[in-house]
Amino acid sequence: MKKKTVFFNETLDAIAAILLKVLPGAPPSIIVRDIFGRIRVAWDKESAEIKGYEEKLSKEWSALGKYGQYEGKKALSREDFFDPDSIFKSLEILDYQAPGAEQRIRIYDRQITEQEWTRLPSPEGAIPRLVFYGVKGGVGRSTAVAVLAYQLAKKGKNVLLIDFDLESPGLSGLMLPPERMAEFGIVDWFVEDAVGQGNEILPRMLSICPLSQAEGVTGRINVAASSGMNEVAYIAKLSRVYADIPRKEGGVEHFPERMTRLVKELEAHERPDIILIDSRAGLHDLAAVSIVGLGTRTFLFAVNSEQTWQAYRLLFSHWQSYPLIAIQIRDRLAVVDSLFPETGQEENVNSFLERSYDLFSKALYDEIAPGSDEISLNAFNFDMGDRDAPHYPLRIKWNARFQAFNAKLLSEGIITQADIESAYGDFLSGVELAIEGEPL
Repeated sequence: MKKKTVFFNETLDAIAAILLKVLPGAPPSIIVRDIFGRIRVAWDKESAEIKGYEEKLSKEWSALGKYGQYEGKKALSREDFFDPDSIFKSLEILDYQAPGAEQRIRIYDRQITEQEWTRLPSPEGAIPRLVFYGVKGGVGRSTAVAVLAYQLAKKGKNVLLIDFDLESPGLSGLMLPPERMAEFGIVDWFVEDAVGQGNEILPRMLSICPLSQAEGVTGRINVAASSGMNEVAYIAKLSRVYADIPRKEGGVEHFPERMTRLVKELEAHERPDIILIDSRAGLHDLAAVSIVGLGTRTFLFAVNSEQTWQAYRLLFSHWQSYPLIAIQIRDRLAVVDSLFPETGQEENVNSFLERSYDLFSKALYDEIAPGSDEISLNAFNFDMGDRDAPHYPLRIKWNARFQAFNAKLLSEGIITQADIESAYGDFLSGVELAIEGEPL
């Protein structure tokens, strides 16, 4: 009889079932999953303390299929690791819970990329860092960032814009004429920092947006663009951005840590009132670091299409499987309906809201049992029509005047304050309420 094929999606449920069946009273373990998805189980114990575990696991191990096939032991102790504390005390150990399951397991997941989506959030400092993200490009995200920066500067705020959409840079084109570009860009900092020259780059990678001198603007807008003036080697530099570099004290500094350090150094150098981060679109580590590691508030740009909702479902279901991360990230999210149409508005309002609510309620909101007489005051759960809920969209109305937007259109009054209010009023008020408690 042919053995049942076990696929990647089934492996964590399978190992949880094995442990529950053959080692129900065993001390807490860690599931170690390698880069191919193959699984072993580790205990922070000496080998004598887990004697017999290997034999018991072997009886059910075939339930893992190919993901249980490799040379070596299935049950690992401290003695099986060169540096056991680097495993058992790692910050990368996560609680995992399959949707609909009650049992949680702890997992140490060795991944090549995308680990940052499930790193415990740790944004620091009192300066608000707003991240603007979309699972797909072309949804007006960069234009919204530019308009928001202008409005904040009109209120006297010193704004720092950071363009982390390195593979598709565009924020500088909206905010800076070519002659106002800085000498260097963010990609230059990563390359030069790797050889110890990051400090020399930092002051020379910031540009003052001309909108800072526009009528009625009392604040300042500084831009850290992806590239510098007269760039001729962008692709060659971009291919080196994600490199890990050696630490002076030993070990390596990984790209996410370097990205976080760059933001902190820009923050210390400029001392802005607020930082706006234009994130890379898609499920990429650049976006993950921005949302999970940097942002005090993240605005999720969406359009009402099946492709958009499907992509967000992939991200939200990933967070759902790691409850500790989901709990810490969910109240920092806000949805933006970024291309609200000129026609069919009532239909779009209802459809977008229903799909947004469905996304959050299934993955990130606390489940409340039907017919429950008492609802915990601490439950993270909202009605679909609750305007203060993360799923309730801030709307940006589609307007042809913003389709070929650049800062000059604002500074010369071609795009007026009335145009901004008409298209971006709801979005701007929502952002301001989120950071200061009063509308723009």
